[in-house]
Amino acid sequence: MKLTQQFKVKKTYEEVADYLKEQILSGVYQPGERLPSLRELGERLGVGQSTIREAISSLKTMGLVTIQQGGGTFVTPYKPEELLSAFETIQPVTKQDIISLLEVRKIIEIGIVRLAAERSTEEDTANMEEALNEMERALVNGELGDKADWKFHYSLATASHNPILESIMQSISETMEKTLKASRQKLYETEGNPERLLSEHKDIYQAIVNKDAKRAEEAMLYHLLGVEKEMLK
Repeated sequence: MKLTQQFKVKKTYEEVADYLKEQILSGVYQPGERLPSLRELGERLGVGQSTIREAISSLKTMGLVTIQQGGGTFVTPYKPEELLSAFETIQPVTKQDIISLLEVRKIIEIGIVRLAAERSTEEDTANMEEALNEMERALVNGELGDKADWKFHYSLATASHNPILESIMQSISETMEKTLKASRQKLYETEGNPERLLSEHKDIYQAIVNKDAKRAEEAMLYHLLGVEKEMLK
C-alpha cells in the first residue's frame, strides 16, 4: 500500500490534490502508472469519492494525470528534461516570488525527506552533518550561513537516491541559493530566528538518521511553513 496519510473529513479537495501531487512528483507513482480507484483512494485517505474526484480533476488540469474513460486515472508520462526546464525559468526577485518558490519546495522537499529517511546511507547522513556543522559555525561567526543551508538541502536530495529529484534541485541551485540568502536576511532581523532555523534543520536531520519518514516530513513542513510565515510579515 503506497498511501498511508489520513485526512479528516473537513479536509478539502485541494489538500488531497496537494498530497497526491507530492506522491507523483516524488516518484511514489511513476509516469504511466495507474492510480488506485476513486473508491480505494477515498477509503485510504478517509474522504468521500466526490472529494477524490475533484482532486483528480485538479491534477488533470495541472497536466499531472490523464483520465481514460472506463480505464482509470494514469500519471501523465513526461520527459525529465521538460520538467527541469520549467524550474530553470524560476528567478525569484520579490517577496511573492519567494513565497511561490516555498510552495513548490513544500511539494518537492517533503517527498525528498521521506525518501531520504527510507534510503539514506551513512555517507549521506555524514554529508548532512557536515552542512549542519557549517551552519553552526556561521551562526557563531554572525554570518548568514546561506551556502551551508543550500548544501544541507541538496544533501537531502542526494540522499533520496532519486535522480530526477536530484536533477530538479541541481537545476534550481542558483535560484535556491538566492532565495535562501534573501529569506535568511529577512529572518535574521528577528531575534532568536537564527537559532530556531538551525534547530529545525537538526530536527530534519535527526528524523532521517532515525529512519522516521513521517517525522522527517513533519519536520520539513514545519520548517518551510515557519519560513513562509516570517516572509509574510
